[in-house]
Amino acid sequence: MSSRAAPVGAHAAPRQLRRHLRRTAAEPLTRVRRAGYAVLAVQLGCICAWSAVLYHRYALSFDFAVYHQPWYLIAHGNLDPYSSVSKLPFWRNDAEFALWPLAALYWVWPHDVVLLWAQDAGVVAAEALAFGWLCDLAGRWCSGQQRRTGRDGALLAGTGLILLAANPWIWWAISFDYHEECLAIPFAVLLARDLARGRRRMWLWLVPILAAGAPAATYVVGVGLGGVLAGRRRARLNGALLAVAGIAYSGLIVALHADAGAPLTRHYGYLVAGAAGSQLTTGGLLKGLARHPLSVVRALWAKRVDVLANLAPAGLLGLGYLRLLPLMLVVLLANTLSSGARFAEPLFQTLPVYVLLPVGSVAVLAWLAARHRRTALVLAALLAVQAAGWAVVWGPRTPAQWLRVSAPAAATLAAVQARIPAAAEVIASQGVVGRFSGRADVHELAHTGSTPVTSGDVWFVITPTTGVELEPVAGALALIGKLAGPLHATLVAHGHGVWAFRWHPPPGLRTLRIPDGSGGLPAWAAPGAARAVLTGPVPGWHAASAGGPGYVADGLAWQEPVGPYQASVRLSASGPVNVEVWNDNGDVLLARRTLPGTSGVQTETMPVDAPVRYPSRSYSGWGPFRAEFVPPPAGQRLEIRVWAPRGTAVSVYQASLIRAP
Repeated sequence: MSSRAAPVGAHAAPRQLRRHLRRTAAEPLTRVRRAGYAVLAVQLGCICAWSAVLYHRYALSFDFAVYHQPWYLIAHGNLDPYSSVSKLPFWRNDAEFALWPLAALYWVWPHDVVLLWAQDAGVVAAEALAFGWLCDLAGRWCSGQQRRTGRDGALLAGTGLILLAANPWIWWAISFDYHEECLAIPFAVLLARDLARGRRRMWLWLVPILAAGAPAATYVVGVGLGGVLAGRRRARLNGALLAVAGIAYSGLIVALHADAGAPLTRHYGYLVAGAAGSQLTTGGLLKGLARHPLSVVRALWAKRVDVLANLAPAGLLGLGYLRLLPLMLVVLLANTLSSGARFAEPLFQTLPVYVLLPVGSVAVLAWLAARHRRTALVLAALLAVQAAGWAVVWGPRTPAQWLRVSAPAAATLAAVQARIPAAAEVIASQGVVGRFSGRADVHELAHTGSTPVTSGDVWFVITPTTGVELEPVAGALALIGKLAGPLHATLVAHGHGVWAFRWHPPPGLRTLRIPDGSGGLPAWAAPGAARAVLTGPVPGWHAASAGGPGYVADGLAWQEPVGPYQASVRLSASGPVNVEVWNDNGDVLLARRTLPGTSGVQTETMPVDAPVRYPSRSYSGWGPFRAEFVPPPAGQRLEIRVWAPRGTAVSVYQASLIRAP
């Protein structure tokens, strides 16, 4: 027997060395992980500040009112609120039951902005969870002993951070009012991650996801199919159960008619029956899609620009990660195939792509780096550069897209809101209606036609050109004239593009017709660089020149097709004055008549020919960084303007534009 024995701790030293080497290799990734969470914390602060700006500037429209009104009513004890905005019981608006527990936030801090901050926290929490997941994926292959490998893992995690934090559509998603998808997305990330790791607690996340409504139920289906496609035996079983649960819950929503906010046939009926598709049953829709598969292909091809715009900033490479591929496809197909462009455009409805596709991109890069290191690092650099390109092109567009209420207009709106009684009915322009929806009766002005009248005390807040508006300018201006004139409403406040009236309707009146502007527009409601004279009887109200040169009235606009028209202006002038008609789509002068002056108030009529159809101009990016959004209203914006030189006293009373025989 040998007298030489191994020294004490001889076997422990190699183990300690291996641990030290592993820690050394993981240090770069640890630093990136900490830096990433810090970046996301800063992003949360910036996003919350931006939401506060949108809130205080009244840049909250119809979609905010859809959720804010029932949230406010639930918080005040109405557990089955009726949405006067959507015109149905709120629970039927895609079964979004998460709003009930969320109403408790009102009593924590009774300010409406907390709804926006809740969705901000949901989105950034989802980003943080996704970032932690992609760091784990990047570190899974960098646990060796080479320090270089650890640096590569950190680079991949940094790429994932850029794909998350630089994506401009994250900002656009939280800028568009409030939506339940923003609260569901962190739980969807938890569900996908725990399914991938085989954790039983994944079932805990099912309830909050489904509580966010029908759109969120599709997330469950997509995550479940990912488990079936890429998981092991137990994961495949759990994935199948999740997919069945998501499909069953979606079927239950349809069976209970809880999808009345946006039924399937309204979204997809056009694929099988054109305009009549809205009358289809759900079963008929499914059969029609099976018989007309090419209509699906054509619809996807028509919106290919938006499909790419949704995917590219988050990393197209992530589509190669089979565990998340079904979720990406479910979300993209559900949104892209919806009629029109409103759900295909990059916004809140595609949040799962913006948050989880970076995880897939890092997973694919990590797999590739273990085999072809240089190729993986080059691809990572390309992904980061193109993500930065999307941020540079679209990030600066965010304020122009969503913050369309000036500070003075917001101050006027705040003064009006402070005067409206809590029990009054409010009818407001859709671009600003969100802040006025904390009451039982509120309606939007978005189109011509009619609006319900449900109270004896009705307040109108009309902003013809302020906010993201859907109502034609002519309709809004004509309604202002109708309220001041035939309806004898009281003008409460006006200024900076805001008009507020208080009206006591006659007994028995239940609807009010909204004019379309064909009967003429009040020039005093669009005074241009002049002043509005609102004294005496309403027929005498007018826009008066302020002494300097400029337009006494402009913004008197109609949305019309090409063709011949007849323009009329009722005015008085002490000297030369120009009456002009412009096509604003092409910034083209169509007609001009110079008057030497008038003898009192007179009506000047002239023919106008608008033969050319100019395309509506809207920003769509440039180069490879392009996206297409909901197009402007159809037709041409035809505008009447009245210009006066210095020293000429001009008063403009009314203008009209009618189709020539």
